[in-house]
Amino acid sequence: MKLNNIYRLTISGANQRQYHLYSRWIAELYLQTYRQMGKKIYLEQLIDGLWQPANL
Repeated sequence: MKLNNIYRLTISGANQRQYHLYSRWIAELYLQTYRQMGKKIYLEQLIDGLWQPANL
């Protein structure tokens, strides 16, 4: 299975936001920032054309 470095980050809240990130480092930075803000975060990674849950 080929892994790609494309992540989809969804931030829950009053104004739900979604980011498409092309770097693991940037995805980690966003995760850390939004966790400190107390937001619920859902992270997925594009693997072989399908979005799958990801853990960083």
